[in-house]
Amino acid sequence: MKALIGPNGRIWHRNSNEFLRYIGYFGDDFDPISYSIRNLGFAAIGMFARYTRVRFRPALFPKPCLQRVLEILLYHSPASIVLERAGTSFVPLEVLHNLNDAVARLRTLQEATPDEDMPSASPAIIRLSLDRLRDPKRASMRSAFETWKKARRYAKTHNVAQIAADPLFGGGGVAWMPGQDRCLIEAWPQTYGKYGKLPYDSLLGRDVRDLPDGRYLLPTTRSYFNVAHDQSPRLELIEALVTHPDGSRFWSRYERLLLPWRTSMSDTFVSSMPLLRLVRSL
Repeated sequence: MKALIGPNGRIWHRNSNEFLRYIGYFGDDFDPISYSIRNLGFAAIGMFARYTRVRFRPALFPKPCLQRVLEILLYHSPASIVLERAGTSFVPLEVLHNLNDAVARLRTLQEATPDEDMPSASPAIIRLSLDRLRDPKRASMRSAFETWKKARRYAKTHNVAQIAADPLFGGGGVAWMPGQDRCLIEAWPQTYGKYGKLPYDSLLGRDVRDLPDGRYLLPTTRSYFNVAHDQSPRLELIEALVTHPDGSRFWSRYERLLLPWRTSMSDTFVSSMPLLRLVRSL
């Protein structure tokens, strides 16, 4: 498989007339793929029997292009990834044997793109197939998913707090979605301690839109509305820049399983089960 990804994340057919019209040249005396990578912000992925190669130029690697590259890599989960950096003569090739390391490295290199030299505070969220729950490393998520199915998506209101506290569900948070147009904090993840100087318990029942760090929370809770509306579970990968109260920052990469729980015909709660993948200090 070979894929050519444009600067806006679009996948192009290599050497098609549409692609050649886009770059404005139909001659056969140069390599249009290499040209588009070096000059137009494209990236190319080639999948082979023993490895997957990603070609890109760090200084011209827009975030939508990076996002699509990550989606393809996460979907296929290659055992080995070769990163080939165009436009540089210093260590142009890197070989990584861990998908998490490859994702982190791509994000780091992408920061060389002009006007995007600082990591965004808005998290990157990639939807994953629920088929990934079959992987042994997600056995805990699989157990929670099977328990949810046996309950037929229903829970009693007084049991919602138990879902948040139950180790089976990973100590994640729970939100109440009244009318499916609000997202109220029912239970914070157990890993949380304080919200600035305020204890998290003092903010229970608050809408996420009323909380100070909405720039981070609003994108991460958007999927809650989708899950509540569709009444179907969702598995996602999230990469977020987290800032400690002391000002230090780190990248956190984790997966989460969102499960909708009906307590009545009109009320839905959504539980979030996290699975940490990587924490990297900046």
